[in-house]
Amino acid sequence: MFKMLKLIKKYSITLLLLSINTSLYSQITTGDTNVVITTRYRPEIIETDKISILPQLVAPSVSERTYTYHFPSILYHPQSVYTPIDPIFLKPEKAEILFDNYIEVAGGNYLSSFFNANIHNTQHEYNTYGLSLKHHAANQSDNPKNALFSDNYIKAFGLREKGDDVYAEIEYQRNAINYYGYLDKFSDLSLDSIIQIFHDITSKARWNRDNPKYKNQLELELNLFNHQNFNEQTIDIVNSFEKSIQSNLVQLDIEANYTQFYSTSKYNRFTLGFKPHYNFKYKKINLDIGLNTNYLLDSNTNYIYIAPSLRVETDIIPKKIKAYLGGFGNLGQNTFKSVSRENLFIGNNTMYLNPYIWKFYTGMHGSFNKVVQFGFDLKHEIIKDQYFFINDTTVLRSFVTIKDDLNRTTLSGEIKIDLNKKFSFNILGNYYSYAIVTQQQAWHMPFHDLSFIAKSHLANKIYFSGSYYITSSREAIDLAGEQNTLKAINDINLAFEYRYKPNISGFLQVNNILNNRYQLWNNYRAQGLNVLAGISFSL
Repeated sequence: MFKMLKLIKKYSITLLLLSINTSLYSQITTGDTNVVITTRYRPEIIETDKISILPQLVAPSVSERTYTYHFPSILYHPQSVYTPIDPIFLKPEKAEILFDNYIEVAGGNYLSSFFNANIHNTQHEYNTYGLSLKHHAANQSDNPKNALFSDNYIKAFGLREKGDDVYAEIEYQRNAINYYGYLDKFSDLSLDSIIQIFHDITSKARWNRDNPKYKNQLELELNLFNHQNFNEQTIDIVNSFEKSIQSNLVQLDIEANYTQFYSTSKYNRFTLGFKPHYNFKYKKINLDIGLNTNYLLDSNTNYIYIAPSLRVETDIIPKKIKAYLGGFGNLGQNTFKSVSRENLFIGNNTMYLNPYIWKFYTGMHGSFNKVVQFGFDLKHEIIKDQYFFINDTTVLRSFVTIKDDLNRTTLSGEIKIDLNKKFSFNILGNYYSYAIVTQQQAWHMPFHDLSFIAKSHLANKIYFSGSYYITSSREAIDLAGEQNTLKAINDINLAFEYRYKPNISGFLQVNNILNNRYQLWNNYRAQGLNVLAGISFSL
């Protein structure tokens, strides 16, 4: 242990000397570091998630679209390891400021129940604090049997905005779902033998300083995650610093992470990231040049990864169309918690992987006029130790992870049409190409996906939206080598809302109208047509 600490100290001193003498800086995108608490009532109904394990119904609340490359981490909703469809280039829709405190109550077929409440103090000069509660469950299912779930969430938070901003929160989530992809001949399994329960406790603290000379944000996060006999503890510390020098910007990100996992065996991992970068303008070109340095120490590895980072951006048509290109290398880290979020039905054999990713990209985005906006992006990734999910051969047919090196090319495109702010229509799509080394296929990864999303409203009283999601067929396999092709997903959803008064509304969501029991994961089929209806009211 003493030798290990001495080695860490030696590498830390070396990295510090490199950072002082180098002129290269890594890429971060901290932007405005001010903390904003958004807890107001949002009456608009969201579209159904493209890949969301049914009968888990979509909650009747909406988060504002960011229209940036954002890879959502939806807690315990299974999603494949490919990039999900998400708006990528366009500007966010204008937020509707209505009421701060709200309650939503709903129910549906499958004896589903839904409750969501957000309560906090309002109109205080310096302090904001509050409480969020959420419950969502399905209590009846058929074909497959016992495809039940229960999600429960509570969060307390507080923010002080006098002088330096200080924010803190603590949240607890309990999620229960059954293994229901078991063999038909074991249909008499008891609920106790197939249920799995996740416990997740997270606490965060953030300190933010913003003055004319520099900006700095320090964040600490502690997480305790438990699933049956598996326990994981994670500590993450991130400091982001930026300083303007004339019209240029110097930024530095430092992150330290420690993960401990224990069950029948133990695993410990420490990582340190040191990422300076420099943003400046040369004529009409914006450049961001940096260096990504990652140190990894675990049971098998003691290594420093160093890679450059570059982004170039310029206007093709000023204030209308921009083009960009760039590339970087960076260390990725999966945890038992992150893998469980991707696939709810994970089993006992889950590897801790630290994939190293080289990413190169180019693209263009902008608008022709106030009505039509567009964007496209071409990306190539070289990933060492990408993980894939395959079925084990146990009675429950749960999943394990295997690894292989992967080259993935993604072509993404998006068009948005907005007519008079009363009707909007989005088309988003991705095409994927894979090259792997030892595996036959990129298991559970699609070759393309496409979404159509439309929204409209009448007289600020009736709001409705529709969505159509398409995902190509995917290949799956189990440990015995039995291969299966999962059919393409076609999912149509509709949502309606009637605003009776400014603070009271009723809503109806109809999901999977085609009643298509497609396979989200091998042997795990979606439930068919499902409905959720309820009311929302602010306090």
